[in-house]
Amino acid sequence: MKWHKATLLKQAKNIAESASTYMILALVFLLWRFAFGMQFEWQQIEPLSQPSIFIRSFYSAFTFFTLGLLLYIARFYKVLHDILVKGMGLWGLYNAIKAILWLFLMFISYQYIVPWSFAILNTSATILYNVVGFVLYVLPPLGTSLIIAIAYALWKTKKAS
Repeated sequence: MKWHKATLLKQAKNIAESASTYMILALVFLLWRFAFGMQFEWQQIEPLSQPSIFIRSFYSAFTFFTLGLLLYIARFYKVLHDILVKGMGLWGLYNAIKAILWLFLMFISYQYIVPWSFAILNTSATILYNVVGFVLYVLPPLGTSLIIAIAYALWKTKKAS
């Protein structure tokens, strides 16, 4: 497995584990809250947080799979290599341009793409949370069954691995 796949899978596993634990806890709290007769109201939640800028390996792998892949498909690096290395013999300039371009792409990923992606994921989680909250509010036995089923599925997968 290549380094970028391993890094993304490692981060995805951590995010999925924390999100599933958080969602079960949220379901339990919703059921508890509605059991005491509180009313349903829309709530904004943000269970996922953007990785720190210091996780360079995450942003490098993310850039490799998004913007870097677009440049590779467009054959930008091949054209740059043909012009600078084959045409002029400038290996140093070729490597410097690639490094500067990669840092710029990582900055674009950090500043725009990753926050946008996490905003979409958090908005989806908010919608799912509120839909489930409404279902729990309307049908508490269904909510209890849902919590037990999710907890059992997580326990079964933990036990299998």
